[in-house]
Amino acid sequence: MGSPAMTVPKPRQRSAAERARTRTFALSLLAFFVVLAALDLIITGLGSPPSYVPDVVLNENTGVPPVPTNADFPYDRGHNLWAIVLLGGLGLAGLLLCIRDIVKKNDWLPFFASLGTVVIVVPEVFVDIIGMVYYPVSDGDHAFDLFGRQMGWFILAGWFGAGAFAVSTLKVLLTRPKAKHVWVFMGVTCLSYTIFEEILVGFGGIYHYYGNQPMWWHELPIWWTPCNAIGCALLPAAVAYRYQHLLKGWKASAMLLVVPAGVAAAYAIIGMPSWIVVNGDYNWFVTELAGLSTWALAIALTAMILNVFLGYEPFDPESRPWDFSETDDAAVPGETAAVVEAHAARVTV
Repeated sequence: MGSPAMTVPKPRQRSAAERARTRTFALSLLAFFVVLAALDLIITGLGSPPSYVPDVVLNENTGVPPVPTNADFPYDRGHNLWAIVLLGGLGLAGLLLCIRDIVKKNDWLPFFASLGTVVIVVPEVFVDIIGMVYYPVSDGDHAFDLFGRQMGWFILAGWFGAGAFAVSTLKVLLTRPKAKHVWVFMGVTCLSYTIFEEILVGFGGIYHYYGNQPMWWHELPIWWTPCNAIGCALLPAAVAYRYQHLLKGWKASAMLLVVPAGVAAAYAIIGMPSWIVVNGDYNWFVTELAGLSTWALAIALTAMILNVFLGYEPFDPESRPWDFSETDDAAVPGETAAVVEAHAARVTV
């Protein structure tokens, strides 16, 4: 006996009012990008990287900027300890809240999403090498070695603290907000992340950027912002939302792989233009064009995630996501009943 044919849901006919507000919202995102590009060209055209960053000189053998040493960026034990305590404490507080969800609701998903950010240290080292981030080293601060890099305890505490971004994004998505609210939330996440890193890099002696970084407005080259906001927060949270009916109990431990994979995927999809110029000595305009390309790809990737994983019409500000919270496991492989019903019942008011 053959398996039943899968029913593909037909696109819902959208009203003229829906199409109009979609165009308006898409134009507002375009306006944001235009303003971002104008600010970037003005700020980087008038300024330069921080004065303590070595000039870009390509290595004769590798053809890329050489890795700095502690002579370029000295290690600061006090700053590292403060960062480890504060970020580790933030991560612990978030984890305790996740444990409360286990006790009250038997919901393990936030717990493993929070722990999954710690595993980001694995793709993080690769990202740091190709994206040119240097961590000053110390014999007394040695957590592990990977890809020839010595990493201290800060990187573990830092990503543990960043679990707040992943869990808060998941919590927001589970409320099934309108698309416009998700876009605003991602904007706030990007701003928060930028401030977060500006403070950490500004401390000095913890980690530093080098090479030909685009969009280097102050301490943080802000092409990094959407890569981390999408990779650490939105993409893993969207996967968790989409498969929440499956990720019950011990199965939620899949987030230990999903979260670091989300970071690796986000950088691979949108970070490539910036990676190319970071590892060279390109002129100012080409460098900034690469950074802005990362942001353009980030907007496109965000829209794709909202549509593919969550079921939004991403540029319709009133669109709502699919509701998978009560989906029967047997209905999921073909996505027939759940998707057809969700398309028919999508709330737009």
